[in-house]
Amino acid sequence: MSGSTLAIVGKRETVMPFLATGAKVVYTNKGECLEVVEKLIQENTKIIFFSEEFIDELSTLLSKYRTETTPCLIPIPSGRGKTKFAIERIRGVIKKAVGADIFLEE
Repeated sequence: MSGSTLAIVGKRETVMPFLATGAKVVYTNKGECLEVVEKLIQENTKIIFFSEEFIDELSTLLSKYRTETTPCLIPIPSGRGKTKFAIERIRGVIKKAVGADIFLEE
């Protein structure tokens, strides 16, 4: 099987800390993200985290793969934009995987 299991996509300042995880880190800007994510999908990348600021740009792909097992497309909070959406999406993915909500309510 070719491709990596995990990729992080976003602006340099948002995704650079993920270099320490060993995941494939891809820097991109607005207008380029869709093409980058489609290429990662073609390379058989299973899990793709992306900066939440690209949610609108990736909306067609998110709809297309919403019910598919792979690729798993997950927005990550970038400190600007639709932060609540990304956090709720991650919360839902973890709840589905673990079977319980592990986040503490404030």
